[in-house]
Parts: sequence; C-alpha cells; structure tokens
Amino acid sequence: MGFPATSRADLLQASRRNDLIVETGRQIQKDFGEFGLEVHFSGTAQLFYEELFGQMKVHVASLLSDNMDRFMHFLYRIDISETDISMYENQMADKDYDHVLTELIIHRELKKVITRDYFRQQAKGTSGQGVLDE
Repeated sequence: MGFPATSRADLLQASRRNDLIVETGRQIQKDFGEFGLEVHFSGTAQLFYEELFGQMKVHVASLLSDNMDRFMHFLYRIDISETDISMYENQMADKDYDHVLTELIIHRELKKVITRDYFRQQAKGTSGQGVLDE
C-alpha cells in the first residue's frame, strides 16, 4: 500500500467516508478556532458542506478585507501555498476569490485527515492488531 493519494478525485472518494468527513469538520473548527474564528458543525457528515462552507467563506472574506497579514498567517498555519492557490484559481476561474480559497481550505483540511488516517492504519497494521474498523 502506497502513500495516500490526494488528488481531487481521491478527495471526492474520501468524502464518501463519514468518519473522515466528521474528522475534517472538527479539524476545520480547531484551525479556525485558533484564530478566534468560530465555526459551528453538528458532526453530521451529510450536512458537512452545507454547514461549514458558508461560515468559512464569511471568515475568509473578512480576513481578506481586514487583515492580510493575519490571513497569510492563517493560510500558513493550514499549510496552503501560493502554488495551491494559483492551481485552484485556474480550476475554478468562474468563482470569486473567497469561494476558491474556502474550497481550497476544505480540501487541504481533508488531506490532513486522510494523511493522519493513512498513518493510523499503517501503525495498526505494523503493531499486529490488524485493521478492524474498515
């Protein structure tokens, strides 16, 4: 088994796993919370996007207009590069900048969760416990 792939198609596939979606919602809450930005999430995977996108987009737009230094620190904390932003801008040319950035943040947070899950599964496999929860 190789390192977890995180292309857009892989993210869509992972988004079908409710446990990863819920964990991504919690990660978003945590990362936004570290910057004093409150995001509410019920923990219901089926409502993930509807609940979080709008709240996140408001915070992103506010950071963009009010405090660019803080916003850049926020992107650094989440581990989003200028290359990532450019790629998403090109793929989503018909969307507003704050929409593109919000989508990118969601995908980056999902990548974090997928990577953590991958290494958790690898650790289970090497410890002799096996993978029971799949």
